Amino acid sequence: MKPSPHLERLRLLRPVAGRVAAALLCMGAGVLIQLGFPRAIAYFIDHAAQLQRHGIPPWMILAMLGAALLLATVSALRYYLFQSASQGIVTRLRRQLFDILIRQPIGFFDQHHVGELTSRLQADVMALHESLTVGAANVLRALCLFSGGVAMLLSLSPLLSLPLALFVPASLYIGKRSGTSYRLRAREVQSSLAESGKVAQEHFANVRLVHAFNQQQGASARYRQATARALDAALSNARLLSTFQGTLSLLLYLALLSTLCFGAWLIGQGQLSVGELTAFIIYASMVTESATSLAEFWSSWMRTLGATDRIFDMLRLEARLDDDAQPLALSGRIRFDAVSFRYPQRPAHAALDGVSLSVTAGETVAVVGPSGAGKSTIANLILGHYAPDAGRILYDDLDAAGLGTASIRRQVAVVEQEPSLFSGTIADNIRFAVPERDVAFAEVEAAARRAQAHDFIAAFPNGYETVVGERGMQLSGGQKQRIAIARALLRDPRILILDEATSALDAASETLVQAALDNLMQGRTTMIIAHRLSTIVKADRILVVDQGRICQQGSHAALMREENGPYAELMRHQLAQYGTLTAA
Repeated sequence: MKPSPHLERLRLLRPVAGRVAAALLCMGAGVLIQLGFPRAIAYFIDHAAQLQRHGIPPWMILAMLGAALLLATVSALRYYLFQSASQGIVTRLRRQLFDILIRQPIGFFDQHHVGELTSRLQADVMALHESLTVGAANVLRALCLFSGGVAMLLSLSPLLSLPLALFVPASLYIGKRSGTSYRLRAREVQSSLAESGKVAQEHFANVRLVHAFNQQQGASARYRQATARALDAALSNARLLSTFQGTLSLLLYLALLSTLCFGAWLIGQGQLSVGELTAFIIYASMVTESATSLAEFWSSWMRTLGATDRIFDMLRLEARLDDDAQPLALSGRIRFDAVSFRYPQRPAHAALDGVSLSVTAGETVAVVGPSGAGKSTIANLILGHYAPDAGRILYDDLDAAGLGTASIRRQVAVVEQEPSLFSGTIADNIRFAVPERDVAFAEVEAAARRAQAHDFIAAFPNGYETVVGERGMQLSGGQKQRIAIARALLRDPRILILDEATSALDAASETLVQAALDNLMQGRTTMIIAHRLSTIVKADRILVVDQGRICQQGSHAALMREENGPYAELMRHQLAQYGTLTAA
């Protein structure tokens, strides 16, 4: 059963309950002082002649100064305590949401854009900042002022309180009616903001391609379209809010005007003093403003519910990959037993269809085939990014389903065609391979030397502390590849996946990277998804994949002898296209 959206958000206050309680005490003290001021004003007005003759007593002056100082102190404390509690909640919620999202299976990220998820972490979470603590504190303060003000009004003149008896229920009713619309429209606003964030993130991430194809104007047009939808949603929300505010203002001034006219008549009848009318008007202002605040908060709270619905949907997700890596000593044997798999976004197409294969420990296997044949899918399944729809994947005859993805991945390393580097230092990117412990610099340097990377790293002014920039843009393709290889060497895996690791390099860079790869592959089970002959001919076995099935396997020489086979055909196509014998 889905929990109440109100309770679900209020539960976020638990970790800061002490701070909120202290803030509420300060708020209560401040409200009591504020409620006493109109009575003091009434006393001064009604006793003005007496005070003029005898002067204001010193104790009264000290009391007023003390009350003012106390009000200032508790107001400052209240503001700080509520603000710090709010910031703590927002930070904790962001961390909790990030922890859940980062542990989702890869299929989740296939369905959700990075820009959308980033918007949830930033804009959507921030919507809670004002409403949950600061807004809630203001409404509690308004409720206290409202209750205290009503009590004071009734003690001064029950008859004069009648005009307000009409205004307060009307304002609360309007706030409640508008709240439902606010929630729906707030959700539309946040969704459109997430969409515009997605467009911006895509174009910033691919800014070099945008410039290369002179697509700056097209990018601006797409962002204008996305922000136009966000603007339409925001303006619709603003029209509703302005109507609400205007109606409340009209009711407020009508109530105060009625009170003033009726109060003047009561003074003429001798039923009320000038000081009491003055105090009554101040209390009436407190009550009407508090009632307005209550109505506005309800609308604001409903907007917050709408803006944060998707956050709490994500918080209810199961962190499926939150398993700790258990000690697991694998030799490197891999077996696919009639494995079939379809990507969630393409259920009609079988990426793998009943694939069976067996790889012995230390064997180097190259996987070739046309684009979309299923080569990368095999690598994704070995890494545990997806689970097979049918069949089993076994490591040393142990079913992957019972081992846990983190334990398997501890034994696997991958070097991609376009290595993924973070914007930190070179040393940090190499250390990324070993999250379980602190890695000494000597280990980082040793891995870099084996990866043929030490010389170019040492040539940088900051050496291993050189910041590589976003996605490693400050480095060449060959340099990024060798850092990725150093990272894999530091991990010391039993199973290695080379996903087209040299296909995008020039000849000079390929020579250096290939030497590093030779060091990396020694003594490990290696699965190579390759384009170039240099990485294939060294393989112990070649698998030819087509339409999700293994249609041929053997050594390069044996497969080339089958002149009418798919492998030889693949080689001939490459020779005709490039004039050099490469593999697809």
